[in-house]
Amino acid sequence: MRIFCKNLSFSYSPKAKNPVYAVENLSLTVEEGEFFGIIGHTGSGKSTFIQHLNALIPLQEGQLFIGDFDLNPSKDNKEYKKRLKELRSKVGMVFQYPEYQLFAESVFEDVAFGLRNFFPTLSAEEVSKRVQYAIELVGLNYFEVKDKSPFDLSGGQKRRVAIAGVLVTEPEVLVLDEPVAGLDPQGKKELMDLLHSLMTGKRTIIIVSHDMDEVCENCSRIAVMQRGKIIKTGTPEEVFNGEQIENLSSPLIANLKKSLEANGVDLNCKLTADDFINAVSEEYLKRTNK
Repeated sequence: MRIFCKNLSFSYSPKAKNPVYAVENLSLTVEEGEFFGIIGHTGSGKSTFIQHLNALIPLQEGQLFIGDFDLNPSKDNKEYKKRLKELRSKVGMVFQYPEYQLFAESVFEDVAFGLRNFFPTLSAEEVSKRVQYAIELVGLNYFEVKDKSPFDLSGGQKRRVAIAGVLVTEPEVLVLDEPVAGLDPQGKKELMDLLHSLMTGKRTIIIVSHDMDEVCENCSRIAVMQRGKIIKTGTPEEVFNGEQIENLSSPLIANLKKSLEANGVDLNCKLTADDFINAVSEEYLKRTNK
């Protein structure tokens, strides 16, 4: 599903004499099937914006379309309330530390909750089938975990269960707020590998992150938010190969590239570890074979 947003503005106190906007005149397009990153310092408006994507925060000003869903809640949009549940089944939201939102007595019941809510007419057999599929999709053994309390699982397993509870409705857009926060390096890699494995068909994935290396390693495009506005969009290379962005640290690979350029070594590579290592190796071979 394609996301189209134009001149979106939102204030938590819209009736104030001089309202402060958490998001202001924000325009952004995320194409269907993209792995998209949104970055910015705390308070830049990232979380406020993404909560618009499944109408957790209703649109105040501007335009927002998710596929063919018009998220304008005005009286003229007669389909808005009718299709709200459908929208939320198609746009899955995984909040920061999603394992804290687990609540059911068993993993099965936790994953099944959203499915039963969105699709109350499903048979018990179909619910069981789809819950098993979602649990296995996130890399867990269904028969080992389905009857366990989610609180008896490891931190990484809890996060996978929380993601399974979103994937079970088969969303076309998956939005994750700081998906690897608090995980060790191996846990981060495993979770990001999982997200890439979910990039099947036309599913769109959006991650919000403070980790510049994470977005460069995984995202095809990035939007930088500052004071409620998008100040820059582009590939990781387009965003980070220029001037330093206020209040944001540069990713490690970008810093290494700049250091090498300052010493006469100009590498043409993406800002990923593998691409950088390959470019350095090629440059080394060129120089040693002269």
